[in-house]
Amino acid sequence: MEPNVLLVVCDTLRQDLMGLYGGSAKTPFLNAFSKETVVYRNAIAPSSWTFPSHVSLLTGLYPGEHKVHETKTEKLLKLTKFNVELRAERISEYLKRNGYNTLGISNNPMVGPVTYFDVGFDFFFSLDPFPISKKDKTFEEARQLGASPGAIAKALLKKGQVDKLIKFAQFWLRNKSMERALNFPLDKGSALTNKILANGNWESKFFKFINLMEVHEPYEHYKSKEVWDNVTGIRKMRDKSIREIKSQYMAEIEYLDSALSRLVKTLKSKDLYDDTLIIITSDHGQAMNEHGYMLHSTYLYDELTRIPMIVKYPHGKRYETKKGYQNLTSIPKLIKNIIEGGDDSPLTNEATFSEAFGAVIELPGGYERRKNYVKNTYEKVRKTVYKNGFKMTVNGTDGTIEEFMKGNKDVPIKDNKTGAEDLLQEIDIFKGNERFLIPDITK
Repeated sequence: MEPNVLLVVCDTLRQDLMGLYGGSAKTPFLNAFSKETVVYRNAIAPSSWTFPSHVSLLTGLYPGEHKVHETKTEKLLKLTKFNVELRAERISEYLKRNGYNTLGISNNPMVGPVTYFDVGFDFFFSLDPFPISKKDKTFEEARQLGASPGAIAKALLKKGQVDKLIKFAQFWLRNKSMERALNFPLDKGSALTNKILANGNWESKFFKFINLMEVHEPYEHYKSKEVWDNVTGIRKMRDKSIREIKSQYMAEIEYLDSALSRLVKTLKSKDLYDDTLIIITSDHGQAMNEHGYMLHSTYLYDELTRIPMIVKYPHGKRYETKKGYQNLTSIPKLIKNIIEGGDDSPLTNEATFSEAFGAVIELPGGYERRKNYVKNTYEKVRKTVYKNGFKMTVNGTDGTIEEFMKGNKDVPIKDNKTGAEDLLQEIDIFKGNERFLIPDITK
């Protein structure tokens, strides 16, 4: 009998801070769950932000192959047109064609019917976790004025628009009231998602895709202006602020762990747990200024590319961890192999890659003068390869090597030239016909 499939993406969840992976955030459910699963420790995201990484997860293609990624002119939701034009088969389409009841529930507004992620799903629920939608005209107007309530008020007072200031103050107070009622930002949709699933249809055989947004910013007491000042090069983040954001992020991991526990309990209550392939992973991580950069996208540091991957195979099957790397691009192959009676071998490869194609930034009001800084700093194409315990990141716009590491330590190229040349060759092959400068280390 073909198994059910439950695929859960914990948006923005980096691996190293999780208790399950040796981090400080307590994950009691996942720790217990791991005894019945295979915990993969070399899982890599194919991109450092949501849109291209999710397309890779569903199609098995890298961003450079499916082309649904940022360009110099197309950012964020504008990538929808690339997703519409993509002719690759999604795993949802494959499973639907093979008789599966397909359901998607996404707490990320970027992943849903509006952005063409509902292809192959019988039903797809888009649950915007923000109390007031970012599409709200008042929200959009406010964002164009500044990155914080203080900056917005200052801009309006400068213009003498007291009536608008009162309007925005009322909007802000209403938003805060709704946040308290919904337990936002600690909860970003997981409570409602679990309620829908607990009371919903679990007709076998099913494929359920879930996106949970808990560990994505914003966080409690999140100072967006300070983050934007850092990102745009105005001033560095204070150490105290970084510690606060990290602490809030860890609290979100712990809340997410409890949400995942409720989800699995629902499966068990329906007597479907044993027959279900459960995959828990992430689309990318989150930077906490380890390299002078906050949040995600643009770069390919480990805090952005190393993600959790925990798989519960049907009927208690467990597999020995193989040498190599896992990637979201291998998830469709894994699902197909398992439902056809195979094992987890398609998941692990000798080498794997991650890509970023430039800036993914829409500046809030007050930062217009920083546009050139953002363009010159972030508008770079990068590719990373992991192989044999080594990692190399190449900036193909400038033709430079940004990282050459073994494990988590930098390695001088002169001390391991053969290894460096091997990784450069892998990147050269991987880039295909793309315009990408490969540095010459033979000189």
